[in-house]
Amino acid sequence: MPTLTVRRFEYEALKARLQPDDRIAILSCDSCAKQSDGLGGEDGLESLADKLSADGFNVVSRELLPVACSLEQLTALLDDEGNRKLFEEIDVIIPLSCQRGIESAKDILPGLSILRVTETLGTGSFSPEAGARLTAPDEGLDIEMENPEGISLPEVAHILGMHAGSF
Repeated sequence: MPTLTVRRFEYEALKARLQPDDRIAILSCDSCAKQSDGLGGEDGLESLADKLSADGFNVVSRELLPVACSLEQLTALLDDEGNRKLFEEIDVIIPLSCQRGIESAKDILPGLSILRVTETLGTGSFSPEAGARLTAPDEGLDIEMENPEGISLPEVAHILGMHAGSF
């Protein structure tokens, strides 16, 4: 069951949190966040990076991680000398991942500014036909689960005042 995640705000609000001269790295999860209606994965990564670049922001790194919460995968990324040097020059990291992915980035990249753009909801299911459906909300998430098949991410995002899918 994938961990399901939504966007905390729209693209314009994201841009307002960035400085024009920021050097930006985007870390995208190709597992759970991809199954969160395309928030992550290659498509989510490229969508956000292309929009930011088109708006004049300096996206210096686009990293697609098989599982963004994996400390081993983040460590392996930085084991490459070129990547390590690149990340030494990063001002802001935007993780397209669940909360565990954000925490992993903080552990591996201490001191770097990590812009939290997502909210983890809990676990659920994904199918190409139905999309992502929340079936087991995280503790403290005030969502009524009346349907055993869960609630679609757009419905949950609407209830919470957030946004489903990619930027």
